[in-house]
Parts: sequence; structure tokens; C-alpha cells
Amino acid sequence: MAACILFIDSDHAKIFKLNPGKMDSSELKKHEQKHHNTGEKNEEHEKHFFNEVISHLKDSSELLIVGPGLAKNRFKSHLEAHHHQDLAKKVVGSETIDHPTDAQIVAVGKKFFTAYDVFH
Repeated sequence: MAACILFIDSDHAKIFKLNPGKMDSSELKKHEQKHHNTGEKNEEHEKHFFNEVISHLKDSSELLIVGPGLAKNRFKSHLEAHHHQDLAKKVVGSETIDHPTDAQIVAVGKKFFTAYDVFH
């Protein structure tokens, strides 16, 4: 199990899995149809995207969610509302960061996890 940092916005997600001495990362893009969608179809696309992200976070021991806008809050609400209680309980924080580099995301996560004694 790894401490994970999830960067999420309305278009994509980056997942950084932190283990002592090792870090793995992956990126997921939200797939949308090219034509204009109704609100209901947008919600279905978002739900599908969130579930795909969740499938990559199943082995998380702790989860920090970061991002620039509302997507991080909507993702957390989705966790709590759609039977992902085990993962929702592992969320240790949420930070607003706007258009960071991968290195900046990892630095925020490492600082956060150190401050909260996740790594012993």
C-alpha cells in the first residue's frame, strides 16, 4: 500500500504513488464526446472518469487530493456518495494548487505527508 497524491481537474488526473525510496506515477485523461453534451451526459462522463481514477487508487493507504478548481471537491463527494467508503476514509487532505508541474505536486505531497507523520 502506498501514500498517494491525486492531482485532478476537469480534463485529467495524475496519480503519484509514494513508497519509501520509490515513486510511481500515471496519468488518466477524461474521454468526452466531441459534440455538445447535455448536463446529464456530462455527469455520466464525469462519473465514469471518477470511477476510472478510483480503480487506480484501490491500493492507497492514504490519499491527498490536489487540484486547481472544483473537480477535487466533486471527486471527494463522489467517493463519499457512491459506495467508495473505504477509499473515502483514506483521504487525509485536500489542497488547492493551480497548474503545477509534476515536481510541484510531489513536493506538496511529500511536505503534507511529512507534516502528518504518514511516513514513519
